Amino acid sequence: MLLRSDLIAALAVTAGIGLAVQSGADAPLKATAIMPDAHLEVSFATEVMPILERYCWECHSEDSAELGLKLDTYEGVMAGSDYGTVVEAGDADASLLVDMIISGDMPDGGDPVPAEELDVIKAWITEGALNN
Repeated sequence: MLLRSDLIAALAVTAGIGLAVQSGADAPLKATAIMPDAHLEVSFATEVMPILERYCWECHSEDSAELGLKLDTYEGVMAGSDYGTVVEAGDADASLLVDMIISGDMPDGGDPVPAEELDVIKAWITEGALNN
């Protein structure tokens, strides 16, 4: 026989909500929501910068800033190139950096950026492209 607490727990799991159910034989059913872990922000310093270093610095750093684009510092990334910004904070889909990677135009002649690493860059931009 399916108990009321079992039904609530099953519905909560389906909805992606964790519940702690407390009930005794004579006690009314109590359910307390347990919030899922909060999403942690993507770190520019520890997650994005290593990707840029692997795929971009050869052509876009202080030593070789093709088109004026320096991707070896946060300030350089946000300044963009001689032609304008490459990161639109909060909007990965409008960011030239993402478009160039997706199209395969960048990195020019190098190994393509894997989808998982592109997702990290996109998440960072979507979260506001913070210097964190």
